[in-house]
Formats: sequence, C-alpha cells, structure tokens
Amino acid sequence: MAEIQVLGSAAAEGIPAIFCNCRVCREAWKNGGKDIRLRTAYKLSDAVRVDFGPDTLSQEYRYQLHSERLKHLFITHSHEDHCVPDLLSYRMPGFSKVEEDNILNIYGNAGIIHKLQKFFWSKPFPYFNGDYTRFRLNLVTLEAYKPVILEEENMEFLPVPADHQIGMPGELPQIFVIRDGSSRALIANDTGFLREEAWQFLEEKKFKFDLVISDCTGGLKDNERGHMSGKFVLETKARLEKMGSVTDSTKYFINHFSHNGQATHAELEAHYNPYGIQVAYDGLTISY
Repeated sequence: MAEIQVLGSAAAEGIPAIFCNCRVCREAWKNGGKDIRLRTAYKLSDAVRVDFGPDTLSQEYRYQLHSERLKHLFITHSHEDHCVPDLLSYRMPGFSKVEEDNILNIYGNAGIIHKLQKFFWSKPFPYFNGDYTRFRLNLVTLEAYKPVILEEENMEFLPVPADHQIGMPGELPQIFVIRDGSSRALIANDTGFLREEAWQFLEEKKFKFDLVISDCTGGLKDNERGHMSGKFVLETKARLEKMGSVTDSTKYFINHFSHNGQATHAELEAHYNPYGIQVAYDGLTISY
C-alpha cells in the first residue's frame, strides 16, 4: 500500500492569507486546526516529493522531513507557491553539508528547468555561475506523456498537461499520474477542467486510480479555467467515473484552497462530502 502526506493545502496566499481580513481568514484565525493552511506540497516518501514552495522550511520542521534524504523533487510549475529556487541554493557547501554522491534530481517542464538554470547562472560569487555540481543538483526536463521511472523507489511519474497557463509565457504546467508499487494516484492541483487532449490521453490509457487529489482552489465558486472549483470539481469526478478510472473504491480528495473560495474546512466538507469527495488538510496522510 502506498502513502502520500499532504504537507500543505493552500493556494498562493495561504490561509489565513497575509494582510487579509475576509470572513474565511477571520474564521481560520478563530478555528485553527484544519482551517490553517500552508502552501500546497506533497511527500510520497523520504526520497520523493512534489513541489517545493515558500513554506518548505516550516513543513520541514513540522513533519520532520529531513530534506537531506530527498532524492527526487517533481515541480508542477514555476509559480512561487510551488517552487522557490532560493531554498535550493542552500545545498551549496558552506550553507549545508551535502555528501558528494547526494544528488537531488529536480524534474519539471522545459519552462521551469530554463528558469532554474537562469536563476543559478544569475547568482554572483560565491554561487559559481550555474555550476549545478556545487549544489549537488541534476535538472531533468519532463516531456508530456513520457514517464519517468524511479527504479529504486518502485515509482513511475507520468506528466500530463494542466490547464494553468497563468502568467507563465512559454511554460506548460503539468499534473502527475503516479504509480507507487502497485497503487496508482492522480495529483491534479493547479489545473482547470482538463483540455480535451489530456482527457483523451487518460481515456486511452484506462488508468484505475486508487487515489485522486483534485484542484479546488475556488472552493464553492464555479471556476473552470486555470483552477477548478464548484460544479467543475464534480464534472471532473463524473468524467473520471464514466471512463472507469474512478470507482467506489477510489479515495477522492480536493486540495489547494484559496480564502477567496468563500468556505471554511467544515463548509467545504458539508458541500463536497455528499458527492464522495473528501477535503484535504495540512498534515493529512493518505494510504491507498
């Protein structure tokens, strides 16, 4: 049986959002617990994670992640709530003790790999002008629909194009179909209702998902493009059910929430639970 830990469950602003005095943020301050949300990221094992945002250090302490054990980091896209290059630069000698053979493989679409390369090249001395070996990094470009096999982890990551072209010219964000042992999951936050090309691919592959984590940034509102929420969350689940990829045995969660979605954790549960959809929260561990 595989396992995923939700390290964060919020969109870019976090909840309560910085500077904000909206009803959802006030309720979060009052309620605490599941209503307090760091930015979205996932741990699949000590060696494998998805996304590396601005709350990574807080998550490191809170969940005892031991990032020195991290070997494979998959990045969905370059928005700052999912990728903070500055944190990666602390792998350099003098900031941390990283053994010569401790290589961190970073996987992402061509746009984000280019941005990471540009980031390291732009660093002045003592950052060694883009020499990734000083940071023990290996940058790997992901191509849509071409799997990456992690043999030592018995995992496979299959990138699928997301509908999330928001302020990222030249970049094609991705969601991931993941095989962990004999279990299969779909992590699909930061996407609107999928484009037809992606749907057709999933239908042709006929995946059987043990777990789905779907975008619900807009909470109770009906957002379709860029992010999902409302009726489009339900339509996504219905289409996955129709193609046979989601069954009664599939664990189905929503994640990546904005305070602008106008709902607390309890309100999200009241709305989505009747449809067989559970609401993720920080620290949740899902076995599937």
